[in-house]
Amino acid sequence: MHALFNLFVDICLFRKGPKDIPASAALLKACLLAYGLSGLLVLILSTPASVALLQILLDLMLLSGLLYLALILRRHPERFEQTLSALTGTGTLMALLALPLMSWIVHQSSSGGIELPSALLLALMVWSIAIMAHILRQTFDTSIWVGVLYAIGYTFLSWTLTGWIGADGG
Repeated sequence: MHALFNLFVDICLFRKGPKDIPASAALLKACLLAYGLSGLLVLILSTPASVALLQILLDLMLLSGLLYLALILRRHPERFEQTLSALTGTGTLMALLALPLMSWIVHQSSSGGIELPSALLLALMVWSIAIMAHILRQTFDTSIWVGVLYAIGYTFLSWTLTGWIGADGG
């Protein structure tokens, strides 16, 4: 478990990539569960539980579905388990880092003083996009800039669609 944690940290620090993740259905399931639960914990701080659950489920479906489609189109479906494990494993770490920042923001929002945690959360979001770009660059054997475009495109699509759930469901 410790080695796996270190592997995800190394990916977050751009020292390793998705090819270093063991191809394992059990690991993928554990990463998907951890990603879903950690994301739910972050969202539940500022969103009703039912809406947060729908948003996480949509995000997981989008992430899995778009990744699988892109890998099929690029003729690399065999990379699915490792890449999705890398994305959800590192996403879990990012969510756990975001949790205290979101809590700080939610608890301070009525009295002000949210500039620092908001700036730190923004930096964490940029880092998260950079990690996704790093993973996608290696997965698709492309340049970092194409990886950045994929990561930003996915992020904005996910935010937009999950935001619609929040607007309709909240």
